[in-house]
Amino acid sequence: MAATVWIVDDDESVRGVLGAMIRELGYEVQVYEQAESALKAYQPAAADVIITDVRMPGMSGMDLTRALLEIDPDLIIMVLTGFPSIPDAVEAVRAGACDFLSKPCRIEEIRIRISRALENRAVHERLRRTRMMTWGLIASLPVWFILGILLAIFLIKA
Repeated sequence: MAATVWIVDDDESVRGVLGAMIRELGYEVQVYEQAESALKAYQPAAADVIITDVRMPGMSGMDLTRALLEIDPDLIIMVLTGFPSIPDAVEAVRAGACDFLSKPCRIEEIRIRISRALENRAVHERLRRTRMMTWGLIASLPVWFILGILLAIFLIKA
């Protein structure tokens, strides 16, 4: 199943072009004109990646990023802007965005960044599962130790 990418941008041409580029890469795409409508529609795991503009009427992309990460801390959010600046990039990262893109974007750049972000999330998920399994094994060691002692006692008596 293809990953789902949401695009949140008040500029219709950006939504159209970016949506077409991302569909061409094989992802499912959902577009929103306003941050508020995207926030209202979002349910945990509804999207794999959200690409949002920084400056929009009403709720900004930074505010949307903060609000979405409160709902789903594992969500991948990329911030997009037509006016790149270091303060905006710093604010985006502090808000929880995993990447900062400037308009216009090339399709290859989009492909690499989405792919890298999805791979990174998959690695973190595998690491989390591995840690849980490790702790489970560590917790079961006393049981195996006791069973080993009981087996040794049984064999000595036999």
